[in-house]
Order: sequence, then structure tokens, then C-alpha cells
Amino acid sequence: MSYVLFLMYGVLFSWLLTKSRFVMDAGLSSRIIIALFLLKVLTGCVHAWILLRMSSLPDTIVFHREGIIEYHLLFNHPKEYFINLFQSNYDTGYGGLFSSTNSYWNDLTGNLLIKFLSICDIFSFGNYYVNVIFYNAVIFFGAIGLYRVYNCIYPGNKYLLTGTCFLLPSLIFFSSTIHKDGVILTAIGIAVYNIYVALNTSGFTIKRSIYILLALGFMFLQRNYVLLAFLPAAFAWIVGVVKKYPPLLTFFITYVTGIIIFFNAGLVSAGLNLPNKLVNKQVAFNHLTTSATYIATDTLLPAFKSFVHNAPQAINHSLLRPLFTDSKRSRSLLPLVVELFCYQLLLVLFIFYRNKKTTTDPFIIFGYFFSFTVLLIIGYTVPVIGAIVRYRSIFLPFILTPIICSIHWINVKAIFNMKK
Repeated sequence: MSYVLFLMYGVLFSWLLTKSRFVMDAGLSSRIIIALFLLKVLTGCVHAWILLRMSSLPDTIVFHREGIIEYHLLFNHPKEYFINLFQSNYDTGYGGLFSSTNSYWNDLTGNLLIKFLSICDIFSFGNYYVNVIFYNAVIFFGAIGLYRVYNCIYPGNKYLLTGTCFLLPSLIFFSSTIHKDGVILTAIGIAVYNIYVALNTSGFTIKRSIYILLALGFMFLQRNYVLLAFLPAAFAWIVGVVKKYPPLLTFFITYVTGIIIFFNAGLVSAGLNLPNKLVNKQVAFNHLTTSATYIATDTLLPAFKSFVHNAPQAINHSLLRPLFTDSKRSRSLLPLVVELFCYQLLLVLFIFYRNKKTTTDPFIIFGYFFSFTVLLIIGYTVPVIGAIVRYRSIFLPFILTPIICSIHWINVKAIFNMKK
């Protein structure tokens, strides 16, 4: 029965995606759309199978089991099902908006996903692998949104963009499994697509604004620091385009102002002490010392000097790990080491074979400022290489797409032909 359901829903959602105007307007053929979707589904299933061999209870299975509990609650105690999402079980009530533990808001990130899975269970009869199909059918729209933006900026690079927006190994591996990462990528993709269209064609209509606000809301509820990194970058992007200010200068002024606010907002209210929030997040993550890929991080203090001092280490951890020597910690890191090495080779090609006619669209600058801000936060707070790679994966398109699409591939091909 489960195999029949899996095949039936796989075919059904593949067909539905090809009937979606938003998806097909991306300019990809029906065959490519179906192939990308089915690849994501299979990757999500394989990843879950690998996780089950490595751990008896990985997070994705925890979400699945909690979803089944909620599914039964829906039919046995429907009132409780509909109200428990809004109930806090902590003495602090609905406080601790930025807390990493023992907080209603921290639990809400997983509870929303669990509610979604409980609805999926109505149609999947509680089958995890069928739910992978439902999950990927939803998050596919985020990747399409991101692809459509880059397709406007780099027209004629369909296959390169397919690779950077869908097929980067760690991106497809971690975003295709039932977890928060795919949800965040979807929220980012929907937000940037609607902002880009609003700035370049339609304006900020009510419809566009609602889509943007909903996406920002999901971004905040899944990982609030992603939204905090997104807002200043989006503000600089929008202001620069609307006012026709020089993009780099606009981003520079916005971020200098943002840094000043970041380190001084606590003077207005203790609840706005954002540096202290990051320090607490680092403390919470440092409890994961039992992880095989744990790496020591310098203690972060809620002061500007400490953030500057820790910045090189944070950049090293979030952008340059895992190293080849890190594979000794866990064999599972070896494919990630090879992947990162390939990206470094692409950077070398970009430096020496860069196309002189590359675009300077403000969105490219937005992507770099946004992604590097998030990666800096990850580097400051996360001391586990496995987690760093997973969190980093959904921001790779913002870094790699401009690099890959700006390489003069004809010249690169000519060099290799000469060597032959």
C-alpha cells in the first residue's frame, strides 16, 4: 500500500507542478521541472534512510512521530488540536522571544512543521516517505522563486542557474529532508521574488505585500536571526533601487547604521540587548560537546570588541570548514570536504577568468550582504561542523550563483582544449 501511495502522489504532484503558472513561467521545461522535483523527493528519502542508520532518533523522525500524535489528536480531541499551538507550557508564558531553549517561540519553530505533517498524515496514512513528497511539493516554490530572480539577472544561463538554485549537493541534500531548512529557503525565495518583481515591474501591491509579510513571518518563526539578517539587506536593496542611490554606498551606510543600533539598542531596553541574545545562543549550542564534529569556539561577550576579535574564527568556521583534516572526526564529512574544495576551485576560476561584462544588479549585493551576515552569526554561535554545513547550505545560492555565472566559461574551455 505504501509503495502505491508513494508512486501515486509522486506522479500527481509532478503533474500539478507542471500545471502551476508560477513554476512554468520560470522558463524550464516540464521534463526538467519533474526531474528536479523527483530528485528532491528521492534525496529526501535517501537522507532520512542515512540518518536512521546513523541515529535511532534523528530530528526529522522526531517531527514525523510528533506529527502522527497530532494527527490522532485531531480526530480524538479536535479542540485541543486547534488550540495547543497557541498555548505556552512555560512559567515565562510567551516571553523569551529570542531564547534558544525553554521558550514558547523556540518550540513554535518545530510545532508549525509538526502541524503541517499532521495534515499530511490524513492523506499519507502516516507514511514518512509519502510526507516527503508533500513537503518537497511545497518548498519547491521557494527554489523556483529564487531561480526566477536570478534568471532575470543572468538570462541565457538556464543550466548554470538550475545547478546553483537546485542541485548544489549540500543544498539539495539538507533542504529536501523534512526539517526547518527547506521551510526557511522557501520563505526566503518567496520574499526575494516578490520584492524583486515589486521593484522592477508591479510595485508593492497589496497582494505582493501580503506574500512578503507572510514569508518574513515564517522566516522569523523558523529562525529569527535569519530575519534579523534579512531586514537590513532588504532595506538597503529597496531604498537603493527606489531612490536610485549607488548600491554599494547604500549598503555601506545601512550596515554601519545597523551595527550602531545592534550594539546600542540594549541601552533603550534590556530586552533589546541583541549582542547578549547571540551570546546566549552560543552558550546553548556549546552544550553539544558530545557531537563527533564539535569544534571549540572562543567565548563571545556582548561587546563590540569581542565580536571583532571573534570575527576571523567565525568566518573560518562558517566558510572554510570542514577541512580535509576534519574528515578524521567523522567519515560523513568527507563528501562535504570535497564539495567545499570544488567551490574553492570555482572561486579561483572566477578570479582568473571573470567575465568583464558582469552585472551589478543591486540584488547581487543584497545576496552577499544577507548571506554573509547569516554565516557570520552561524560562525559566532554554532560549534558543530555538521550543523554549520546544514545551516550554511541554503545560503550557498546567494554566494555561488554570481560567481559561477560571471566566469567566462568559453575561455576556461579553450584553456583545457589547448592542454589536450
